[in-house]
Amino acid sequence: MFALTAVFALLAGGSAAALPGPSDKLVEVVVTLPRPGLALEVAHDRTLAAAAHRSHSVSVRTPASVSYLRTLAASQRTLAAQLTESIPAARIGWHYSVALDGVSVVLPASDLARLRTLPGATVWPTVTYHALPDVPASSTTTAAGPGPALIGAPELWGSNLATAGQGVKIGLIDDGIDQEHPYFSPAGFSYPAGYPKGNTAYTTPKVIVARAFPSPSTHWRYAGRPFDPLYSFHATHVAGIAAGDYDTPTAPHGGSPISGVAPKAYLGNYKALTVPTADYGLDGNSPEIAKAIDQAVADGMNVINLSIGEPEVQPRRDIVVQALDNAAAAGVVPVVAAGNDYDSGGLGTIDSPGNAPDAITVAASTMGAGDGTRPDHVADFSSAGPTPVSLQLKPDVTAPGVDVLSSVPSHDYELLDGTSMATPHVAGGAALLLQRHPTWTVEQVKSALASTGDEVHPTGRSGQVSVLREGGGRIDLVRADQPLIFTNPTSLGWGLVPRGFAGTKRLSTTDAGGGNAPWSVSIHAQSLPRGAKLEPHAKTLVAGAPLTLRLTVSATAQAGDGSGFVVLTRDSDVRRIAFWFHVEVPQLGLDPHRTLRAPGLYHGDTAGKASRVSTYRYPQRGLAPGVPVHLGGPEQVFGFTLQRRVANFGIVIVGHSRGIRVSPRLVADDDENRVVGYTGIPSSLNPYQGVYRAEPVVGAVLPDPGTYDFVFDTPTGAKPGAFTFRFWIDDTSPPSIRLLGHRHTIGRPIRIAVRDSGSGVDPSSLHATIGGKSVRFRYVHGVLLLPTKGLRSGRRTIVVRASDFQETKNMEDVGPVLPNTRVFRTPVTLRHQ
Repeated sequence: MFALTAVFALLAGGSAAALPGPSDKLVEVVVTLPRPGLALEVAHDRTLAAAAHRSHSVSVRTPASVSYLRTLAASQRTLAAQLTESIPAARIGWHYSVALDGVSVVLPASDLARLRTLPGATVWPTVTYHALPDVPASSTTTAAGPGPALIGAPELWGSNLATAGQGVKIGLIDDGIDQEHPYFSPAGFSYPAGYPKGNTAYTTPKVIVARAFPSPSTHWRYAGRPFDPLYSFHATHVAGIAAGDYDTPTAPHGGSPISGVAPKAYLGNYKALTVPTADYGLDGNSPEIAKAIDQAVADGMNVINLSIGEPEVQPRRDIVVQALDNAAAAGVVPVVAAGNDYDSGGLGTIDSPGNAPDAITVAASTMGAGDGTRPDHVADFSSAGPTPVSLQLKPDVTAPGVDVLSSVPSHDYELLDGTSMATPHVAGGAALLLQRHPTWTVEQVKSALASTGDEVHPTGRSGQVSVLREGGGRIDLVRADQPLIFTNPTSLGWGLVPRGFAGTKRLSTTDAGGGNAPWSVSIHAQSLPRGAKLEPHAKTLVAGAPLTLRLTVSATAQAGDGSGFVVLTRDSDVRRIAFWFHVEVPQLGLDPHRTLRAPGLYHGDTAGKASRVSTYRYPQRGLAPGVPVHLGGPEQVFGFTLQRRVANFGIVIVGHSRGIRVSPRLVADDDENRVVGYTGIPSSLNPYQGVYRAEPVVGAVLPDPGTYDFVFDTPTGAKPGAFTFRFWIDDTSPPSIRLLGHRHTIGRPIRIAVRDSGSGVDPSSLHATIGGKSVRFRYVHGVLLLPTKGLRSGRRTIVVRASDFQETKNMEDVGPVLPNTRVFRTPVTLRHQ
């Protein structure tokens, strides 16, 4: 009994680690061990699968599961002993055993290198996520939208609601559900066997699990509660869309009644966003989000909804992506928001973890009439593929995400826009399909939704948007309920392909019931560059037989996107499989390159250079107003080879000749089509400093070793010329700040040294107060000069805040909040001369 109790304690993971002493900057990382978590082992081990696998969940209590979990626990105890011996200041926080095998560790940053030397340990950096910012609703009405009806949910429920999600469990990984909201009334529900779980003060027979995953970096009083009375908001709206109770009035005396997509489904509340911020609600770090995924799988959730995100980093360095794909391998359906950045970034704006290959990534559309009289239009904000770093074809599907009415805390209802609102439409739809088809795999659920979607249209125009915006189209649950044929994969992406390319992809098919009769195969291209050809090897297909598709690109092909659908047709039945590739003819490699070998100041000059490149991707646009995207002038290239993994590297333009303009980009492998994602665009990404401001800074966050190029380009029509830039590698420290002098006389400036040996002090970040009042100052040669004229004598407190240029690139993929910012406080005594 003791051993069994210990195993379940391991699953619960305890709580965040107590913090070591303050002598060094502390970091939190995930350390995984060589064995797979239980979920992945169940997917690959037939003996264990027979004992532990349930329909779209994993049983952790079978003898086979308990035995495997004991093995993982033993390995984690060994790691803990090694940590105690090698890094005494380290503390273990969370334990992962189902979606992953590992632990989270809080330790001094100076000990990270030693941690990486422990046998079998893989160290994952911390990535910070937040609930995707909701876009203000475009409508002021509070009437119920037709979301569930538009996607066909009521037709799956049946007249007596017999298949409205009963028994299916949807886990919400977000900022905490208000379980007392009337949209989640437990009337008519009862706890399933083995529930409630977690903090039962926050559970009901409707919300059957309530857990919080506080970060060790926060001491916020509500961090450990499953619902934060001050900051929780987003999750309550998302949960209502997925599984709000049937026909719930939206006003005390009736109001327009609404229903969730799967109104009879259970909800699991996994509050992984627990860190309060001034302007962005609650944040959560990847160790806590990974633990929430791990726990949701252990708790028996069938569907996981993540309406959260941040700009993509290398998926190989993102533990949340790893955990999601492992959950999918175990039969749990992960549904993730695409992001809300299309209007600022264009193509190539899919968020992480929407880049998880096995997740269902969801774009947003308006709510059409569903009968063709008012078509669905893609939402202007809805992020588009490909994923900017990994270059995958995403999103997978589209769902209503504009003017969505749902629950918010304090027993209220509100209209919101966002892919956050589209995602739970799909999560609820997946729950309906799982109830009706309990033997379907995650890939089959994804295929059924993606292959049967309706066309999504451009705003204000006819036609159909690119698959990079709609995926397979706006979901239609009635057709998805009878997909006839499954395909694997559910979309076909070749990424970037060069001239002269030739290659094939194989599409496996399975009969989904009634799909055995032959299907006609055709290619419906939305765009196809001249000289590129995509052809099926066969013109007909019978379910169960594979289909091979061959892509060929001529030696003189035109650059551009190839996109559209492989279409399977049989009488009136049509099934579509999205495809995408981009024919590239990179020119950057033809430019002469200077090599950066060490951090420091460098000089360049675009005058007299060639102009071979005028556009860069991905993202396709500049993200911030004022960032030029038409760069038709000459460019200069500085190459850099990263030999090891680092936290970051980058450049900032610190000066240029009068009248000249230069706009930097950071790309990989001499290729203007391989911008390193958001951080490679000269825009501020830090939401706590004013996100999406034009800044002459580009860099990489959590980059893989490899070859990179800093390109200094000239906007079309602008004057080229000389410039100076600073180059840094692995800047994880804020500026130093110290008071100069001991005697401070009224009328003479107080002198404070503010210096940074990495990316350099960002002058626009400087802020100073004397006695609580902001003061104007000068910053000259690394010294801040604070005026004292007009002040009275006596003791005052000076507060100075300073950031470096790396901070402009520290989007929430870098934890904690503002890691490259220092706040300096010191008392001074002012005296008369």
